[in-house]
Amino acid sequence: MVWRETGIMDERLRFVVECLAGEETMTQLCAAFEISRKTGYKWLGRYRETGPEGLHDRPRAPLDHGRATAAELVERIVAEKEAHPLWGPKKIMARLKRAEPSCGWPAVSTAGEILKRHGLVGRRRRRWRAVGNGPWPEPAAPNAVWTVDHKGWFRTRDGWRCEPLTVMDALSRYLLGLEATGSTADEEAWPVFERLFEENGLPDRIRSDNGPPFASAGVTGLTPLAVRFIKLGIALERIQPGKPQQNGRHERFHLTMLPMADAPKADKAAQARAFEDFRRSYNEERPHEALGMDTPAQHYRPSTRPMPKTAPEPDYPTEAAVRGVRQNGAVKWRGTEIYVSATLAGEPIAIEETEDGEWTMRFHTHPLGFIDEKHMKLVRRSAAPSRPLGAAATAS
Repeated sequence: MVWRETGIMDERLRFVVECLAGEETMTQLCAAFEISRKTGYKWLGRYRETGPEGLHDRPRAPLDHGRATAAELVERIVAEKEAHPLWGPKKIMARLKRAEPSCGWPAVSTAGEILKRHGLVGRRRRRWRAVGNGPWPEPAAPNAVWTVDHKGWFRTRDGWRCEPLTVMDALSRYLLGLEATGSTADEEAWPVFERLFEENGLPDRIRSDNGPPFASAGVTGLTPLAVRFIKLGIALERIQPGKPQQNGRHERFHLTMLPMADAPKADKAAQARAFEDFRRSYNEERPHEALGMDTPAQHYRPSTRPMPKTAPEPDYPTEAAVRGVRQNGAVKWRGTEIYVSATLAGEPIAIEETEDGEWTMRFHTHPLGFIDEKHMKLVRRSAAPSRPLGAAATAS
């Protein structure tokens, strides 16, 4: 249709007024305004229905879109989001498709728009990204590497300080432990690991940062917990100081559980129950993109290395000089005392000569350092090792 440039609304209103005056026929008026009779009757009808507001242009989109998601599916998507507020559309759709694969579920992008329309999607935060890789080989099977750390502490509503201890299988992302511990002390950590070892078997290696209870600032870097790991034949992987990206999967997981710290429970017991509920949901319900939207429980299997009743004795070669660590943390060597670690008091260590003529110390298969014969003290290598600390020594 063609309207004069005096203004579309003004022209439409003038047309209706003259039409209602009845001085001219519809045919004459439509010819004068240069519109079709069909258009003329349309605007007259809309004016009679809703008054001047009816003369505004209406949206041209169909009221019922032929490809719109069924209301029942929309309700299911919204309900799943309300049940798992921390999940995005990818995980929600993966879970729904796994539960009912034959249902005609919409695309992930459509699910995201549905959640936006219902006000269930907040402003997207910039995603945390790991930069660089650590010096350790990637795990080839479950229990090849367990990653461990303490999440930053927070207080429950009754004032109790909670320092969550988290333990995860590196390959399957299976959350083995999420414990409500009150400190980073060895006395609290060891019972957790002892239970996990009994339930799941032993890992080959454990990766941690350089803080307690996993490492110390001493020359050997050992703590009572690390000594227990070594005696069980578990190799130690230590990330470089200031390089949390070398334990990037674990650090990323801590971001996932961050909302729990922002909404603490009433007391320690309530927090422990909330942690266990979260652990079960994380392992058995929450899809993981790195696992092809499977859950960690679908990929994890217990270790074939059972927890021994007693820790095995070290198997040192006959040519090694075996020394017992004294209560002061030192060993006797060539008429003098060399400090090793008070943590190893009462334990046997091996002193062996290398092809380069250096004397090195180790505890079981874990290297402790080399003897600086000029100053007669134990020195730790500053360079990152080429294999996990505690890996079996190469046979000569």
